[in-house]
Order: sequence, then structure tokens, then C-alpha cells
Amino acid sequence: MGQAFYVTGTGTDIGKTFFSSLFMAKYAESFQFRYWKIVQTGAPSAGDTEFIRKTTNLPDSFFMKPAYEFATPASPHYASKQEGVILDPKHLLNELIKERKTNTLVEGAGGVFVPLTDDYLTIKGIQESNLPVIVIGSTELGTINHTLLTLDALTSRFIPVLGFYLVGQNNPLQTDNAETIQRLGGAPCLGLTNFPEQKLSPNEFLDFAKNHFDTNRNVIDTILNPDDEF
Repeated sequence: MGQAFYVTGTGTDIGKTFFSSLFMAKYAESFQFRYWKIVQTGAPSAGDTEFIRKTTNLPDSFFMKPAYEFATPASPHYASKQEGVILDPKHLLNELIKERKTNTLVEGAGGVFVPLTDDYLTIKGIQESNLPVIVIGSTELGTINHTLLTLDALTSRFIPVLGFYLVGQNNPLQTDNAETIQRLGGAPCLGLTNFPEQKLSPNEFLDFAKNHFDTNRNVIDTILNPDDEF
């Protein structure tokens, strides 16, 4: 038995894939976690799965194939229509439920209100799957508002939130940002990691993840030992 969890962000390109790369680099092999970008938009060769595969140099067995994959770099509801594909939320939900008790990191597309179809939002899929969520926010100016809005949207729907994690450029506001969000948002801050100052090789990235990600083990211990059964 394991525990799948869902990684969402306060917006697009906020750092979900960076967080997922760090998590996989540090914990995939030791805890047998797999990565799953359940809906991928944009060129598959430049998708998040391939990025994490190259960044971490993990074997293919640690990666699951997206349930839906679109070449169009847009919201899933638009990309699917452009490519003549019917995206079925029930199929997505069934696939998620199958993996609910496995050690799987599920990365969403964009933020919680990204439409998967014309009338089905990502947040509804998260709610119906009942997967616990980690919210990824930025270290930069504006993150208090964006992260609190996302946390409120999730908790007001009784979606289990494990906590939030901040990533981004080193910012003198980041410590106060994290403390303020934790105080006002009703969810624990699981940590903070700044972007590396230069591009790293896979081996260098593994070292970076080991030394700079989840240094207090808040993320992994919360996932593996939740207070309540979801």
C-alpha cells in the first residue's frame, strides 16, 4: 500500500515541475515513487515527463504515460478541441482512483481552475479523486495572494491539503511570505527551495535535491504518515 498525492500550483509555470523534479530526484528510488503528468499539453518531446526524466536520469519505470497528451500548448479544454479528441473526465477519475494507494506523484496542468473540458474544472477532478494535495507557490512578490486564494479554493471544498511549498528565485520576502501564508492559510509550510544559480547536470541535480530540498523531511513524512486516512 502507498499514497498517491496531487501537486498543483498557484498558476502556470509557477514551479510544479521543478518541485516534482526535486521530489523524484530525492525520493523516487528510496520510496519507489512514480511520476505522472496525467494531462500533458504542448510538444510531448518538451513535456514535463521528458524534462524530469532528463533532469533526474531516472529509468523509464519511474514514469507513467499521460492519460491525455496534446501537442497544442494551451489549456486542456482548448487543446483537446483543436486536436479533435474528447477528453473524458470520468476516464481521468477512474485512472486516478486506480493509483490512489500507490506511491505516485500526480502533477496537474496549471492551477486548480484550469478547465479540462468546457464545463469541468481541474479542482472538481481533484475533489472527486480525494487525493491529498500539495500546493506549489512562488517565493516572489504576489505569492501571498495567489497561494491563499488556491488554499481557500481547496479547503472550502473539503479537499485534503497536506501543505504548501514555495519555489523560485531567492527573495528577501520569501521567509515572511511563507510565514504569512501559513498563519493565514490554514495549511503548513512544508518547505522552500530556491532555483539553482546555474544549469545542473543530472548528477549535480541529484546532489542539489539532496542538500536543498525537503531538508526537514516535512514533505516525505507528511505524505507517508498522514494524520488522517484520506
